[in-house]
Amino acid sequence: MLRIRGLVTSGATGVVAALALAGTLMSVVGPPTAAASAKKKPDSSRAPITVGFLNEQQGAVAFPTFGAGAQAARVYLDGHGGVDGRPLKFLDCYTDGSTAAAVACANRFVAAHVPVVLEGISIGSDAAVPILAGAGIPLVGHTAFGNVQSNSPDAFFFGAATGAYDVVPLEVMKRDLHLSSVTYMAATNAQDRGFVADDSQPAARALGLKYQAIYYNGTSPNFQSTVGSAIATGAKALFFTAPEPTCTSLVAAARTLSYKGAVFAGSCSAFIKADGAQANGVFTASDLYVPDDKKGVPAVAKKQLATYEKAMNSYAPQYTNGFAQDTFSSTMDLATALRTIHGAVDRASVLKALRHIDGQKSFMGQRLDCNGKQWPGERAACASGLIEYHVHDGKRVMYTKGFVHGEQLVK
Repeated sequence: MLRIRGLVTSGATGVVAALALAGTLMSVVGPPTAAASAKKKPDSSRAPITVGFLNEQQGAVAFPTFGAGAQAARVYLDGHGGVDGRPLKFLDCYTDGSTAAAVACANRFVAAHVPVVLEGISIGSDAAVPILAGAGIPLVGHTAFGNVQSNSPDAFFFGAATGAYDVVPLEVMKRDLHLSSVTYMAATNAQDRGFVADDSQPAARALGLKYQAIYYNGTSPNFQSTVGSAIATGAKALFFTAPEPTCTSLVAAARTLSYKGAVFAGSCSAFIKADGAQANGVFTASDLYVPDDKKGVPAVAKKQLATYEKAMNSYAPQYTNGFAQDTFSSTMDLATALRTIHGAVDRASVLKALRHIDGQKSFMGQRLDCNGKQWPGERAACASGLIEYHVHDGKRVMYTKGFVHGEQLVK
């Protein structure tokens, strides 16, 4: 079971379906265009900082959108002085999702003596963690793609803990909408049942929300029936964290059945493009400020959003409104951490810098504290907050005033 920013996907097939519908599964990105030309070149006389970059960008299952975001950030950095004047270079290693490919990349990074590995997405990457950790090489990224890395003391992820996506929407339902009841819809498998038992159900209990879970068959679902059963509970809100195709189907079913309560669609966004009229009023979450709505965004983050849009539109505009935002952000966050190092940039100094991240502001996001205490059971998460957005006229509009943190509800 794999989660991408709160989306639950059953293995590689689910991920492909989720990203394909979102318009993010496309051909591998080529070189940047001339529009991404440098304003300030790094000092070419200084040795570059070479970062291992791990991404699933080849084979039958490919996620070039994650690669595009990281590469666009690297190009931007080298167009603006690099990292303290040093060029930033990626040692790219692309996998096909297998553990064997992840292991091969890990060994390549060890042999190359890279000081840190940046992960876009690689489904089998948990297998790489022991090899990297054994060599003292930290792993960084935006979202953890496995239980091993999410709990490794040598891994650091700058997005919100995955558990936040099960909990924060409940807090918004109670605190801001003053709702009394919610029905959660999930696939009938051990993993989804675990998310219910470990995260959303305890949080609902702590909030005093009446909570029910209804399960659908993940391989042959009947969404009309599932949503009909959820509506029959009389709940004031329907809630799900699911792959993009499932989100789209559940939103459509809720509208077809004329459900009048609140609908919380995890962190999905493809349903907005699928049917803008049906999407109006639906809630969706993000651990970053999104380009759709800049009202209420702090001035620094607003500038960062503009930087992101300009960089992506120059490098790979087809990916601007997708998961590229995550990897762009994590690349910029890593660069910020590297700038705190005085002296040699090596495995030990990078690991020390990452472990001492305390209050660093994420690029386009929230405060980062990489102390292992942001979320129970997710040691590597450096953040816990989400912004809840409300869809209006085909765009995500900020509903909460900034980030909402729900870790206290599951401790």
